[in-house]
Amino acid sequence: MLRIFNRALLTATALCACAFSYAQDGLTLSDAKVRQFLPAASSSVGYFTLKNDSQRERTLKAVELESLGRVEIHTHEHSDGMMKMRQLDSLTIGANSRVVLQPGGLHLMLFLPQQALSVDQTLKMTLIFADGERVHGQARVFSLIEQKRDNGSEHHHN
Repeated sequence: MLRIFNRALLTATALCACAFSYAQDGLTLSDAKVRQFLPAASSSVGYFTLKNDSQRERTLKAVELESLGRVEIHTHEHSDGMMKMRQLDSLTIGANSRVVLQPGGLHLMLFLPQQALSVDQTLKMTLIFADGERVHGQARVFSLIEQKRDNGSEHHHN
C-alpha cells in the first residue's frame, strides 16, 4: 500500500512540475510567472525560461499576457556607475541555448492591468517571434512576499 502511495505521489509531483512547461518546435517555455501589481503601482515584472533545442537561432519580438495592456522586454545594464533598465526591441535565443528572465537581469515589464491579478491565478501567455511563430503557455501570478522569500531581497523597484 505504501509503495502504491509513493508512486502516486511521485506521479502527481511530476505532473505538477510539468504543468507550467510548454514545448513547441524545439522551444520550451517554463517557469513563467508575473508578480502581482502592488497597490497604486503602474507596473510590475514577469519572468520565464525559454530553451531553444533547435539548430536555428530564434528572435523573440513580443510577449502578450492575458489581462495586461502592454508587455515590454527589458534588461539591466551598468551605465555611468549606475544600474539602469533598457527596453529591448527583440531578444535573440541562439541555437541549442536558453535564456532566463529573472530579477536583476532580463525581465518583462508589465503595464496597464485590465483587472486585479490574484496570487496563484494563471494568465495565458503568448511569445511572438520575428518569423511569425507563436509559442503559447501560462504564467502564474506570485506575490512580492514570495519573490523576497525566493530571492532574499527585491531586485526590481517600481
